[in-house]
Amino acid sequence: MGDTRQAAFDDVTLLSRAVDGDLDAYGELMTRHQSAALRVAAVICGSTHDASDIVQDAFVELHSRLNTYRGTGTVRSWMLRVVANRAKNYVRGDARRRQRDDRDARLNIRVDDGTDELAERRLEHEQLAAALSRLPERDRQVLGCRFVVGLSEAETAETLGVPVGTVKSRAARALGRLATELAPTGTERGR
Repeated sequence: MGDTRQAAFDDVTLLSRAVDGDLDAYGELMTRHQSAALRVAAVICGSTHDASDIVQDAFVELHSRLNTYRGTGTVRSWMLRVVANRAKNYVRGDARRRQRDDRDARLNIRVDDGTDELAERRLEHEQLAAALSRLPERDRQVLGCRFVVGLSEAETAETLGVPVGTVKSRAARALGRLATELAPTGTERGR
């Protein structure tokens, strides 16, 4: 827990330096949180390619808004919330182009080095991605933030702009829906 507090403290220090014009400090913040930002954007928009563009745009926006951080929540969750909002806006504005059937392929999950075990894991990842793609957007967002990106309930709440209780209830319902999606069909269950 001390490492988390130290990282949060370091983030605040880096943000303060960035507000004062230190581009290296802002670069360090981007480097620290880029991976999580990419995963949040990919979970929301369903595309790792588009996620990269979304994160780049969000980081440019964040740089122009550095002085808007009010100290509520962590710098990381503040940054991820801007990324999530950018991704949500992208999905709304680009809904016509997106087809529900190709979301699982666009998640671009790859596990492949030729072994049978890895091939089996790849199939499981593909099945999970396909099941996630069939869930409603709100369910994908909360499960993606919590379990794909690995955010805490509080970070997920801040990233998605909802109360922690909403994250808990949505996650519970979404996990139930996901289990239903992953369950064998009726004909397979009867065997």
